[in-house]
Order: sequence, then C-alpha cells, then structure tokens
Amino acid sequence: MIALALRIARTFPPRTWLLFAALAAFLIFGGYCAHRGAEGVRDRQAAEQAKVEAKASSARETGAEEALIETTTITNRKLERDHAAEALPDGLPDDRELRRRCRQLRDDGRIPPACRGPEGPA
Repeated sequence: MIALALRIARTFPPRTWLLFAALAAFLIFGGYCAHRGAEGVRDRQAAEQAKVEAKASSARETGAEEALIETTTITNRKLERDHAAEALPDGLPDDRELRRRCRQLRDDGRIPPACRGPEGPA
C-alpha cells in the first residue's frame, strides 16, 4: 500500500504537487468565504425580521387597546340609553314615541307583538 502511494507520488513532479496544493488552498479559502458570507446574510435577515416583529407587536398592542376603548364606549352608551329610557315616566307614550321604541327594538332584533305593523304599533 505504501509502495503504491510512493509510486503515485513519484509520477508527478514537485511543481505539479505545488499546483495541486495551491488549488486545494484556493478551494478551501473560497468555501470558507462563501460560508462566512452566507452567515452575514442570515444575520442581517434576522436583525431585519426582529425590527419588523417589534413594530408589528407594537401595532397589535395599539389595536387591542383601541378595540377595548371602543367596546367600553359602546357599552357605556347603551347603558346610558337604557337608563335614560328607564327614567321616563310610566304613563302611556304618544304615537311618535311608540314608533321610535318599536324601531329601536327592531334594530336590536326583537319584535314584540305590539310592534308588528309596517311602521310600529297599530
């Protein structure tokens, strides 16, 4: 085995072995540079992705806060409307008030028998 390796080594002159070594060094160095370049690209992409995620997270928080504020405002307005309606006297309302109340009930999806006409109570 060693004899075969020595025979192959003697078939090429030292100058050829020097060229083989230089070629191998260039290939190894090229592979190293390509690997480092790919790592740099991945690092830049990761940093950019982190910026985008931070901005998106902030936007999600802002959206959630605005939705909570809107929901609270809507609920408060409904409660104010309901309390205002409860504060009215229990006497018989006029026709205009009955039509308005029937319209409100229809908008909420509730239609009592007293409101079953085209415009409200008959």
